Amino acid sequence: MLSAKNVMIIGSVIVIFVILQSILILFSSKVNSPAEAAVEFTKAYFMLDGTSMTENLCSEISEGEEADIVGGYLFHAAEQARAMGFSPGYMKNQLSGVQTEINLMDQNSAKVRITGDRLRSINPVFAFVGRLFFLIETHKFDETLTLVKEDGKWRVCGKPFSLSEI
Repeated sequence: MLSAKNVMIIGSVIVIFVILQSILILFSSKVNSPAEAAVEFTKAYFMLDGTSMTENLCSEISEGEEADIVGGYLFHAAEQARAMGFSPGYMKNQLSGVQTEINLMDQNSAKVRITGDRLRSINPVFAFVGRLFFLIETHKFDETLTLVKEDGKWRVCGKPFSLSEI
């Protein structure tokens, strides 16, 4: 049988372990790689998250002559949804099976090929039920993104997806 002293020691060790594990997870999630930045931007692009898209674009695009390129993209997506008789949320897509392949050009620039499937994401229940009963049509995507390192963070540059064509 364990004495009260042993139980206290074991409990303290467990608490310390949990705290250290939390700290490690917190710091490991802050690592920014070209692949992580590409996935984060791609998720934001297909979920129509303008704030995240802008945060992950390089200054050349976000502050260039076409200053509101993200706003233009979101407006265009909303117009497409309205033309089909839906709200803008209908155009959101969830990603599945995302894979990345990094081709570093140098320490401050990289090309990342990102592939996967996207499916309508009107709400999480719709996506779950649709997958469960094979009701959702998936669409493959395959894009090569150019990323640059600005202020210590990888950001998407160049012509990501159709963003610059709208």
